[in-house]
Amino acid sequence: MKDSINLFRKNHLVFTAYIIFGFAIYLKSLRYGFILDDEFQILKNPLVQDLSKWYMHLTNSTMSMPEAIGGIYYKPLMMITYAFLWKVGGGTAFIFHLFQLSLHVLNAFLVYKLFEHFFSKEKTLWALFAGFIFLCHPINAEAVLFIADLQEPLYTFFGLSAILLIVSPISSQWRICLAAFLFFCGLLSKESGVLYILVGLTYSFIFNKALVKSLLVSTGAVAIVYLALRLGLAELNSIHADTMQISRADLLTRLTTMPKVLIHYLHLFFYPANLSLTQDWVVTDFSWPDFWLPLLEVIAVLSLSLLFLYKTQEKKLFLLFFLWFCFGWGLHSQIIPLDGTVSDRWFYFTILGFLGMLLVFANTKFELSNLKLSIMLFLSTMVLSGTTYNRTLNWKNGISLYQHDLKINPESFYLNNNLGLEYMSLENYAEAIPLFEKTISLSDEKTRSWYIGNLNLSAAYLLKRDYKKAETFSRISLPYGDARSYRSLAWSLLAQNKYEELESFLKLSLEKFPNDAGLAKIKANYKN
Repeated sequence: MKDSINLFRKNHLVFTAYIIFGFAIYLKSLRYGFILDDEFQILKNPLVQDLSKWYMHLTNSTMSMPEAIGGIYYKPLMMITYAFLWKVGGGTAFIFHLFQLSLHVLNAFLVYKLFEHFFSKEKTLWALFAGFIFLCHPINAEAVLFIADLQEPLYTFFGLSAILLIVSPISSQWRICLAAFLFFCGLLSKESGVLYILVGLTYSFIFNKALVKSLLVSTGAVAIVYLALRLGLAELNSIHADTMQISRADLLTRLTTMPKVLIHYLHLFFYPANLSLTQDWVVTDFSWPDFWLPLLEVIAVLSLSLLFLYKTQEKKLFLLFFLWFCFGWGLHSQIIPLDGTVSDRWFYFTILGFLGMLLVFANTKFELSNLKLSIMLFLSTMVLSGTTYNRTLNWKNGISLYQHDLKINPESFYLNNNLGLEYMSLENYAEAIPLFEKTISLSDEKTRSWYIGNLNLSAAYLLKRDYKKAETFSRISLPYGDARSYRSLAWSLLAQNKYEELESFLKLSLEKFPNDAGLAKIKANYKN
């Protein structure tokens, strides 16, 4: 009884400390609004704004409205969570930010509990250290600040909860069933939830082979149900978009880019100076800084890890964290092309494996007193917290974020495009138009991004009342098949009094988009 009370007090103190630090770092962000993908996933998504239709998220991608052509991501539990938060918060961004931050703090506590299980009672400070690093590290800031990234803390919460059930010394069938259900929730939050299934199976193979059979059966059933929902009910079989350079690159280019991608995350872990929402680049030659040096660094990391694994007495624990790290590293290595070359949020899972590797190494190689460890914990937490706080200031609004991140990746279609949209929303067309022109120059002709650049450029000229140029660029973007291109061209023709052409074009447009309110409005104006 006394041990239980002491454990409760300790857990309470740790959780309180994480709450204080987490909210101190991210407090300003609670006042921020919706930006970027929040617009299509939440503000323009009628399903999110009607909780009674929650079940329809099981049949749709995250982009379930006509203006978001090409939605390929299946995250129904995240979308249902959005709908609930929209209902509770009355459509304000505050409740979304509060929930996401609270979930991140809770995840840090789950990290502490997991590491506490693997380290002896005398080394509880190592577990505390892991939770604080996860909580305060700037590389995790995007997963906390960007509402559209709720998927990261959400699938992590379910995954860590499932792993804690599996590692529990009290093993029973209901725990395995509950863990499988949590794995399923993680998959419905983000496709990357499969990573925690791999970690759970890895743990059972290394530490508790008695669990292997039941875990394989239960997670196999989870995978079958998930695929039936995604491929059958929602009919979503695509796994990547083609907006970014890396997603359009061939296999050889992706393999050439891979070493720089992999080492990018480790550089950022140790020196988080160039934080960016996303980066869009590829490596096209075998230069020393872009290929050979990153390749040597990757080889060094893997070689040193395997050497330590061979020599350490903590083989099982280090192997678990090493494979955990490799699962995340591998998924985001661009073997399977993703919607960006690198992104801070993609390390949210992988950082736990890397932290585990580092702490097992430090625990076996260094005899640190609790005082020295406490000082190290305090200093590293303060430094990381300060950097993370500064990063939160970039997220105040879209313009401040894109302007900062474009300094790091000036050739990004994604960042140039979104900064242009921000300026256009402020009716600052002089700033928006050059950015859209740049997105076109950055894109291969007749690709999705090229069409989007022309579509946005036509909209900017239309709002600027330069109808001739609006007509030119809207015609270029028509093959993309977006209703906005058709509206832009129709308005341009109407404004230039090209009634004969407008009449035939409207007929064609309404046959293609019979329920489009914008085209119907143009027709009404034309008739009047």
